[in-house]
Amino acid sequence: MSTLSDRLENKEIIFLDGGVSTEIQPANTFSTARHVLESIDLGDQVRSINEEAVQLARVARDNVADDEVWIAGSISSMAPFNNEEEVAVGESVESNYREMAEILAESGVDLFIVEMMRETVNSILIIKAALSTGLPVWIGYSAMMADDGKSVINWRWKNVKSKPPTGDFEELVKVTAKLGGDAAGIMHSQVRDTEPALEVMSRHWSGPKLAYAETGALEKPKWNFKEICTPEKYSEVVKGWISRHGVQIVGGCCGTGPEHIRILKEQLPKHLPS
Repeated sequence: MSTLSDRLENKEIIFLDGGVSTEIQPANTFSTARHVLESIDLGDQVRSINEEAVQLARVARDNVADDEVWIAGSISSMAPFNNEEEVAVGESVESNYREMAEILAESGVDLFIVEMMRETVNSILIIKAALSTGLPVWIGYSAMMADDGKSVINWRWKNVKSKPPTGDFEELVKVTAKLGGDAAGIMHSQVRDTEPALEVMSRHWSGPKLAYAETGALEKPKWNFKEICTPEKYSEVVKGWISRHGVQIVGGCCGTGPEHIRILKEQLPKHLPS
């Protein structure tokens, strides 16, 4: 059996299964750090919730996979639900990330994807926690275009009343890329913002690259999405990311469904262009 490192070294295109964020409600670890669960009175279930999420993924893989499939544990910058901070803050945050990383590693994840890296201090804590396990770590940055339509800034929540100063996305990448990791790229960002962010990131990251953008818009109050980028259109966009930026790990975030992934698998090349 090949390893993920082997496949990346062989320039293979690797697919992320399904809508990474669209399927958050059925089972995930995106929002299961202790400080997030405590905000909904589930802090005492950190271990059981994270262990069950991994077990569900393992069962799904064993039941339906007809090819090599690796399970990624997600650790995100998600803040507690009961405050308006952009990212998690506080004295216990660092230990919470390390606790979560250890639980996920013990539960059997094959790698980590650290998601929504968009603030330097918090991102460093998450990346270090994931790296401490010795498992492969893929770094997912979230970015957006500034109001001037030219510069790339750190992604911000649209519903936060008190927005922080505009974050310097390039500085974020410069600082965190030095920590290590096995792949890095842009995720949970608009399709139109992903390529400019890849261009900035590529100035400071020379390793394997990933990209999985938002293809839909959230329709509240349910976790439903309005399609804004069809599977066919998204496939064409991803082809450009592969050919122009060497993106090797592809998938989709909010709004992406199984049809998007099916089309990607059918239409994308098996390897990076030589």
